[in-house]
Amino acid sequence: MQAPRSRSAATKSPLVETADDRKKLLDLSALQQTPGFMIRILQLLNFEAFFRHFQALGLSPVEYSILMTVRDNEAVTQSELAAVLKMRLPNLVKILSVMEEAGIMKRKRSARDKRAVELSLSASGQRRADEARRLGETFNEHTLAPLSRPERAAFLQMLTRLADAYRRELARGETA
Repeated sequence: MQAPRSRSAATKSPLVETADDRKKLLDLSALQQTPGFMIRILQLLNFEAFFRHFQALGLSPVEYSILMTVRDNEAVTQSELAAVLKMRLPNLVKILSVMEEAGIMKRKRSARDKRAVELSLSASGQRRADEARRLGETFNEHTLAPLSRPERAAFLQMLTRLADAYRRELARGETA
C-alpha cells in the first residue's frame, strides 16, 4: 500500500482531462512555480477563450495582432511586422496574402526602401479592425476580470518589463 502524500489535494492542480477521458488530479505544484510553464498554460487557455470570443469575426490571435498593428502604424513593412510578432516572414506573407485576397489588407512597395513592402488596411479592413478592437476591449476586460484594477495595471507592466528584459538579453547575445 502506498503512503499518503503529505500535500493536500488543495495544492494539486485542478482536474485535468487525461487520454482515457477520466478526470484526475495531477500534482503540478513544481511546474506552477515555473514562469514558462504558467505563461504557456495561460496562453493556451487565453487562445481557447479568444477563439470563442472572436468566433463571429472568424479571427485568430495572429490575425487580430496584424489588424491592430497595421491599423496603428502607418507604413509598417512586412519585415517589421514579422519581427514584432516573432514570426518567420514566409509564414506571415501567407497570412497577409489571404487577408489581401479577402480585401482586408493592401500591400505596396515602400517609397523609402524599394525592397520593402508596406502594409495598410483597405476600407473593409479598417471596418474589420474597428470591430476587432471593440471585441478586443471586451475580451481583455474579461481576461483581466479576476484581478483588481491596480493588479491589472501592475500585471501588464510586469509582463512588459519581462518581455523587454528578454529582448535586451537576446540582443546582447546577438552582439556577443
